[in-house]
Amino acid sequence: MNQKYRVALVGCGGISITHGGAWENLPELELVGICDVKLDALKNFAEQFGVKNTYNDLRTMLEKQHPDILVVATWPTVHLKNILEGVRGGVRGILCEKPIAINATQIEQIIQVATSANVRLMEGFMYRHHPLTLAVRQRIDEGVIGEVRFVRATFSTGLPDRTNWRLRGEFGGGAVMDLGCYCINCIRYLIGAEPTAVWATGKFEPISGVWETLIGTLDFGDGVTGQFDCSFGWIWRESYEIVGTKGRMVVPRAWSNGEGKCSFTLIANGHDETIQVTGINPYAAEILNLCESLSAGIPPHVTMEDSLWNMRVIDGVHESAHTGERISISEEKKGITCG
Repeated sequence: MNQKYRVALVGCGGISITHGGAWENLPELELVGICDVKLDALKNFAEQFGVKNTYNDLRTMLEKQHPDILVVATWPTVHLKNILEGVRGGVRGILCEKPIAINATQIEQIIQVATSANVRLMEGFMYRHHPLTLAVRQRIDEGVIGEVRFVRATFSTGLPDRTNWRLRGEFGGGAVMDLGCYCINCIRYLIGAEPTAVWATGKFEPISGVWETLIGTLDFGDGVTGQFDCSFGWIWRESYEIVGTKGRMVVPRAWSNGEGKCSFTLIANGHDETIQVTGINPYAAEILNLCESLSAGIPPHVTMEDSLWNMRVIDGVHESAHTGERISISEEKKGITCG
């Protein structure tokens, strides 16, 4: 991949700093502009990464800088607007932070518009690009633990700041939208199928309009099951376990793996084996994967079909938690709002 890609960023909050740090030493990228309605966030990012072209209007940035790739790191409720503006502005690729939209209906609209304009889209599930995740999936594909019958995933973190977008329904917050989306994505990815039904329960905060805690079960049929829990009210926890007919794997650090050594445990044939993996920066890996997708004309690791199914499950989980009922999932399942 010899081409250099012009990259623009909208949204200069905390996660954008992580992206910026990952891009600093990538010769394939040139950060040509940043945009945010919050002038302090814009100023801080520009000073930290030496960006000269700053904007508080996305359309203006796109018209003046003509980027190849737009990275969207704003609140979930404005992702759709930002993505449509990027498509209108002529970008070739868009990397959008998760969740890429607030319901499946929005994603269907995004897919239709992006496909018509030949724009490559990818949702920012950075863990999917990390060597540890790929090594776990490789063991599954090799049949080391037999047929996968159960996957359990967990993600919780304390979040005392009530003004944070994650605890505000009007911004697309909620435990599943920020944390559980990883768990659901991981369960689907490792099982390699889509659930037929879900049911969930948890703690809803009516003042902020979000689920602070959600615990859900995904039914894949034929006795194959996934379970997850996510919460803003519990201590930091992140892990997943895959159980097969011949063994199991335990990943104690699920989503925050970066550079350096990381590991997971394989339990099979009466033996426990710790498998070490050399990590990379997953935020660098995901944008380079989008660049490769553009240059080679191949799908990215996380496709929009994958993202659509993930949101169908999220919609179903929210509906089940609200109604107390088991919710069927299908391609015809329409999105509902996340609150």
